[in-house]
Amino acid sequence: MIKQPKDKSQFILPDLGEGVAEAELIRWQVAAGDRVEEHQTLAEMETDKALVEVPSPWAGVIGELHGGPGDIIPVGTVLVSYVVDGATDTGAEPAAVAAAESDDAGTVVGSMDTNLSVSKHFTRRREAEQVAAAGHKALATPAVRRVARDLDIDINLVAGTGRGGRVTVGDVHAFSGGTGVTAAPAATPVLQRPTIDADGVVERIPIRGMRRKIAQALERSLRTAVHFTVTDEADVTALDRKRREYTTVLGRKISFMPIVLVAICKALRQHPMLNANVDDEKQEILVKGVINLGIAVDTDHGLMVPVIRNADKLSIAELGDAVGDVARRARDRSIPREELIGGTFTVSNVGSFGGMHATPIINYPEVAILAMGRAKERVLVREGMFYSGWIMPLSLSSDHRIVDGAESARFLNTIVKLLEQPDALVS
Repeated sequence: MIKQPKDKSQFILPDLGEGVAEAELIRWQVAAGDRVEEHQTLAEMETDKALVEVPSPWAGVIGELHGGPGDIIPVGTVLVSYVVDGATDTGAEPAAVAAAESDDAGTVVGSMDTNLSVSKHFTRRREAEQVAAAGHKALATPAVRRVARDLDIDINLVAGTGRGGRVTVGDVHAFSGGTGVTAAPAATPVLQRPTIDADGVVERIPIRGMRRKIAQALERSLRTAVHFTVTDEADVTALDRKRREYTTVLGRKISFMPIVLVAICKALRQHPMLNANVDDEKQEILVKGVINLGIAVDTDHGLMVPVIRNADKLSIAELGDAVGDVARRARDRSIPREELIGGTFTVSNVGSFGGMHATPIINYPEVAILAMGRAKERVLVREGMFYSGWIMPLSLSSDHRIVDGAESARFLNTIVKLLEQPDALVS
């Protein structure tokens, strides 16, 4: 637990989530000399997976900001210094002072509980602030605030329709187009030749934030797990017909993705060694009794892998909804850290970008990952007869230390057979 000084002269960066040791400072929302209220956002910071708004633990006047955008700030170091008079903050409200002084541990009141998710904590505190402030300060994620800034909109004027009055991206766009506050038309861009330095470089991009964490995770996976990849193809001609029938019955489009997830869940029950994590420190294989599927999602900030828990309990339609929901929240950075951990098996749909075969990297400490390729129409042969059909490439990478190559091949073969027998799969 990170302890804050009782005199309120300094705000020490707290734990921003389980296992988070540092965070990148994205931007300050305040400046030296500003008077801030309790819970007012001080800065936007990025951890390994989440973009987080860091609130002020008390009211006061900002004395000094420690660090600039792009700096990596370790947990436990001073983030903000406040102007103080003696042992108390000159800007602190009496109620806030009394509450803080009554906390024997010296921690920020109502926050920084051990291993408490920062996303849940900040959401509760900011929703309470929303109710108390009655519309004076908008409740929104950093991603939504960024959209508002890009559209030159004062987000505090936008009525929120989300949970607890939260302003959504849709609210911002609706406000932009409907209430007189509209983004100015973009000027005609002037094409300029990029400046090339002596090394032939046109842009130098620091590896920071989530992309830095992704690089570290991939490096650890390749350094630790012994990757073994096996590929196969499934004839999904009959499955495509069944998928279209299912789309008609439900009245909305069903893609191959949720159907493949159903097949994966059934195959994992038959091959439980692939539904596992590895604990290298204890030298143990943790075979899981639940199936939590990680879904690789491409975002503007890098690859994210939100987790659909108890995926085997969901129907095809429910899986389709779940995939769309976690993908959307991963892309707008509103998904909490708790939904980015705890996976037992990961799926990557490279086919959605036109890819066929892949050599996916295991999402360590999981022991396997499946990549779906793009289904293509081909001329096929069955019992000496030609026919037009659809083939879906599949690539499975597994940790060869844990899963034998033969078992990997059997698991992939089980998935292929399930996909080629759609009546039993989607019934």
